[in-house]
Amino acid sequence: MSPIDTSWFKINPQSALPLYYQIKQNLLELVESGKFAPGELLPAEGEMGDYYGVSRLTVRQAVGELVHEGILVRERGRGTFVARPKTTPVAVRTAGFSERIRDAGQKPSSQVLSYEVIPAPVNVAEFLQIPVGSNVYKLTRLRSVDGDPQMIETTHLSQEMFPGLENTDFSKVSLYSTLAEKFGCSVMAADEVFEPVLATSYEAELLGTKAKSAALLLEVIAYDQFGRRVEYNKSIVRGDKARLLFHIRRQIMHDQETRIQWASSEPSLKA
Repeated sequence: MSPIDTSWFKINPQSALPLYYQIKQNLLELVESGKFAPGELLPAEGEMGDYYGVSRLTVRQAVGELVHEGILVRERGRGTFVARPKTTPVAVRTAGFSERIRDAGQKPSSQVLSYEVIPAPVNVAEFLQIPVGSNVYKLTRLRSVDGDPQMIETTHLSQEMFPGLENTDFSKVSLYSTLAEKFGCSVMAADEVFEPVLATSYEAELLGTKAKSAALLLEVIAYDQFGRRVEYNKSIVRGDKARLLFHIRRQIMHDQETRIQWASSEPSLKA
């Protein structure tokens, strides 16, 4: 934790702006300037009230708005922390979770919740373009960034296309790296669908949030370098840990016809 300099906490009691709003803006400046780093604990609200010369309730109002906006995070029994920044991966999902998080300068980790071989249900078979009932791997993992749970990810892969994966420990190795190294399979493109949902009690418990809190349902069909469907992925992403990026480009055709091209990312994650 950085040494606290009480001179950082500045407001103007003579200003027409409400005190809580001045405190909110001041705290935001301290976060954006790096005086309080991501993940760092802020002084207690009563302590900051002394620094500002206001009541604890005034500080609490300012802090509450920053929590609501995702700048700060309250943890029961621990205090208020600076939220870790959102990371924004590149357009389509052509890199695995671990690679994208490392590229953002953060530390990925995975916990395998279940891993089994099952007969492909109708929807999975349709997505992977394989016969109904053929064997598929079903891998469910809790994915975290810098130790904070971010998403529950369930992946389906054809066992016939990728034989011998039964004993691979995907809490320690990257799925996409394994497919590339063992099978020469490079994920090059993906179709993605997003849907706002509410987290179930089970999902909320795993993700460290409240039941019925906002979440994103992400469904992905991934394609290899030959255009084959190689993965069907369904994930629940914490709503307060994600944002969406859409890149829009207008293409001119024959000097007059125009076409809008959309490239969308999966939810970006913040720790």
